[in-house]
Amino acid sequence: MLVPFLQNVRRTFPDARVVVVSGKAIGDFVRHQGLIDEWVPTEVPWTRRSSRFSKNNLLSVAWLRFAKTLIFLRKQEFDLAFCVGGWDDLRVYFAVALAGARRVVGRAGMGGEHFLTDVVPRNLQRLHMVDSSLSLLEPFGVKPCVEVPFVRVSPAEQERAREILKGLGVQEKEKLVVGVHPGAGSPVRAWGEDRFAKVSRYLVEQYGARVLWFSDPAESRPAPPESLATTVRLPLLDFVAVVSCCQLLVCNDSGPMHVAAGLGVPVVAVFGPNRPEFVGPYGEGHQVVIRQEFWCRPCGDVCRWKEPYCLRLIQVEDVTRAVDAAMQRILKQTAPHEGTAQNAELEGEPAS
Repeated sequence: MLVPFLQNVRRTFPDARVVVVSGKAIGDFVRHQGLIDEWVPTEVPWTRRSSRFSKNNLLSVAWLRFAKTLIFLRKQEFDLAFCVGGWDDLRVYFAVALAGARRVVGRAGMGGEHFLTDVVPRNLQRLHMVDSSLSLLEPFGVKPCVEVPFVRVSPAEQERAREILKGLGVQEKEKLVVGVHPGAGSPVRAWGEDRFAKVSRYLVEQYGARVLWFSDPAESRPAPPESLATTVRLPLLDFVAVVSCCQLLVCNDSGPMHVAAGLGVPVVAVFGPNRPEFVGPYGEGHQVVIRQEFWCRPCGDVCRWKEPYCLRLIQVEDVTRAVDAAMQRILKQTAPHEGTAQNAELEGEPAS
């Protein structure tokens, strides 16, 4: 979700030295996309997945490392700093002010405006994190431009993806390759491997799809046998390249969802604690499966109940209906003149 903002920063300030201060996954990814000159790794203590005491203990190692990072940033004497992404937080505004940039740009409404030099009003018509990040360029008279796909895959990476798929027995002539990614950054956002396995089997039996079951490289657990899927474990950059070869990705509200959306690959995403209008798959042609009636959303992945009922109450049939809607669009785009049985069956169904 940070990529469109950085692309527009590059266009607006072509001669600038652009530095991102972030966690490891973001830094590696945007550096590989050729959008930054430097990456400063950091961990924001109050966002750590740890106990409340550990998060707020100012004498902990995490806080000491964070203070060291702020001192390093202050020595850089930055001309301009953006509080970008989801960090609309009084603590972040204060920390960026301590980093000493001459000009600090952030959004209004979170109580830390006095730490900013440029306060951008919130646009309640454009709540998605991509759009709200782009709004920070308004003080510079910029009209941001976002073209999907905005995630770059080089020709060498495309060739590497073809080699990986060939090694998995996936032939280039196979017209329908679908990815299933059952993982999520938080257990509260994980719908469940057993349910994704049933959706995977549905894709194989109903559409003849070749399903790639994406698994964390650090885990040894293969795809469930009932999924009829091929297990794939890849490092991040290879994962991005292989996903670009898929016609659809079925997943949780997760990083892989945003990667696929940035590549222009249609997504069927199962949402629990988050609100898709803020962090849903960006662009057109995606399907979001969600139970809208839960008042406690968003919860920041800290569920107040025994289990995340917002996610658990979503049924397999809810997701397969979204798959059907996505497949209707895909089949019309890839084979508009072929009178297949699948097309004939889907003709009468309205697009979601």
